[in-house]
Amino acid sequence: MDSAGDVDFQPDLDMSAMPTVVKNRVKALKKLQFETVEAEELYYKEIHQIDLKYQKMYDEINEKRLQIVSGKHEPSGAEIEWPSDDDDEEKKDKSEEEIAEGVKKMSVNGYTDSTVGIPKFWFHVLRNANEECLMGLIAPYDEHILESLTNITVSLNGVSENTGFTLFFHFADNEYFSNNILTKEYFLRASHDKDCPLEYDGPEIFKSKGCKIEWKEGKDVTQKTIKVKTGKSGKGKAKKEVEEEVSLDSFFNFFSPPVVSDDPNDELSEEDKGTLAVDFDVGFAIKEKIVQRAVLYFTGELLDEDDFESCSDEDESEEDD
Repeated sequence: MDSAGDVDFQPDLDMSAMPTVVKNRVKALKKLQFETVEAEELYYKEIHQIDLKYQKMYDEINEKRLQIVSGKHEPSGAEIEWPSDDDDEEKKDKSEEEIAEGVKKMSVNGYTDSTVGIPKFWFHVLRNANEECLMGLIAPYDEHILESLTNITVSLNGVSENTGFTLFFHFADNEYFSNNILTKEYFLRASHDKDCPLEYDGPEIFKSKGCKIEWKEGKDVTQKTIKVKTGKSGKGKAKKEVEEEVSLDSFFNFFSPPVVSDDPNDELSEEDKGTLAVDFDVGFAIKEKIVQRAVLYFTGELLDEDDFESCSDEDESEEDD
């Protein structure tokens, strides 16, 4: 006998066997349900208007962050008044050996008292967030390229378009590609699916669009040329050796999502649905987590479970008080 977990779920009621009067009442309920869907669409439309309003504030704050990271502005006075672990009395009592070792370590990492701004800030942000937010997309051969990443910015589509957004990855001149900006755009269907109107659950991604990376000669880390031997070796004949390009796992494949229809109502293959779902999770995490909390990924605080639990305990304590 099959276990309960192996049996397909069956509704308790057989709607096809219901009396006509009951069926009509259910139809009326579905029509009311559709009114809820229409109300939800208006709700999400207003939410997007609020998002647009506050995105301007985020942009202003993030511009100040860029000025510090790039070394164009040196914070001082009230700007640097923030509690730090380094201010603890216990850590002030470090021995000279520990201090020297700390200075040596920082020098190895490339940061000294003469460092301008915070070099490789976004590289360390992404590398620290690689497993949590980027699904492990960053490969070892991507890292040197990401060291030239200078900023990540976000732009929201207007209300008249859709509730999508675009990510902009700003790069300094580098030896790998000539683009100074790589873009990734996400398109969301704000309204319900005409084929399944009652299944509406808010704006839903139906397409993403990357950009063409202008790789310099021999620098494309998403492709590798290998030599393979083909043909059958007969008497006195050697196998022919030909070059073949193979795809490599790379963060930069993020800019080459599946090509799908511009019509949000077109049906996607299950494979494309799955790929787009992962793609959207990564894009949304970059928008909502990495860009918004970059300094905490840089320091690794968001990845430190002890620090997280400590903050949670403090919050709970304050609520109890």
